[in-house]
Amino acid sequence: MEVFGLSFSLTFWIIALVLAMFLCGILTAAYNDDKTKGL
Repeated sequence: MEVFGLSFSLTFWIIALVLAMFLCGILTAAYNDDKTKGL
């Protein structure tokens, strides 16, 4: 049971990390795009 919980947490954190990096990339790109447009 403990191993299952650990593996579930690991999978959850990996997915969360990937989603966070994906969102950060989108936000950074949008922010840089706005900066280059002079907004």
